[in-house]
Amino acid sequence: MKRIHWLVPYKINHNHEILNSNLASIRLRSALFNLPIFKDYKVTFSENINDIDELDYLFVGKISASREDLFNVWINYINSLRDKKTNIFFDYTDHHLDQKNLIGDFYKKAIKDDDLIITSSNKLKSHLIDSYKKITVIEDPIEIEIQKIKKNNSNRFLFFGHPTNLKYLFEKIPFWDQSKNYDLVIQTSDVGLNLIQEQSKYIQKTPNLNIHLQHWSIANMIQESVLSSGVIIPGDINDKRKNGVSHNRLITAFALGLPVAASKYESYLEFDNQFADIDDKKEFISFVKNPSLYQSRVKLAQKKIKNFTKENLASKWLELVIN
Repeated sequence: MKRIHWLVPYKINHNHEILNSNLASIRLRSALFNLPIFKDYKVTFSENINDIDELDYLFVGKISASREDLFNVWINYINSLRDKKTNIFFDYTDHHLDQKNLIGDFYKKAIKDDDLIITSSNKLKSHLIDSYKKITVIEDPIEIEIQKIKKNNSNRFLFFGHPTNLKYLFEKIPFWDQSKNYDLVIQTSDVGLNLIQEQSKYIQKTPNLNIHLQHWSIANMIQESVLSSGVIIPGDINDKRKNGVSHNRLITAFALGLPVAASKYESYLEFDNQFADIDDKKEFISFVKNPSLYQSRVKLAQKKIKNFTKENLASKWLELVIN
């Protein structure tokens, strides 16, 4: 039985623990290797590699910016396996190569121009195409079961996401519609919640907008969607690193059965007519005042996202291994 190992920035004792990762790229991509389609392989996940000499395939997941201690350890693993002609794959889901930080430095040192790189969007691939020869795109899957379309007029909106996306949310809050009272629920990690608390006095909020902070989890997100009128996904399409993002938050929002207002990242444009443009002030105000205008678009989007099941995406990863 051939062996596959995923380098991830955690100690993993049991494979199912990978589903608890706070990094979506790990939870949505690495974890697919737990599915039955990989039953003919011995798959392991961890920050370290045991029995390195017996390894047939190495997948390098995202290194954490806070794990400087893994930098040289992972580089040594990669170089050792490269010398042994082991198959090495880099799962590259954020554009860090042009960044001067630990993650950027790691990729610059780890990836050679003929290594196989997997990106989560075509836009991210376009950032690399001039420097690297072997790049393939495998999208993120839907993380939840597709829910029934909601028809709520609660004037309550949901934001969920990584702490790095909070700055875009803070930029949108001052321009919120002031014609009636609203509730905005922000679900993020503990790091993000602490960041909001620290910066709360600097957040310019209209008096009619009540903000509620919640810890993000799949269960909390689904529970909140029952009460919400829509999801907002602010971003910055001019940010080169962010404009290569996958579509995972957008398809998750559609899977929740809610209307969506989002920035028009390139990976979102397949659904261009199914969500409101959050960066168009007039359209965004119209959305929060009456999100029900977008409910019929959610139905169309849900038909499309059925292509992104975990099973469908896992088959793409298996094809990569086989070939």
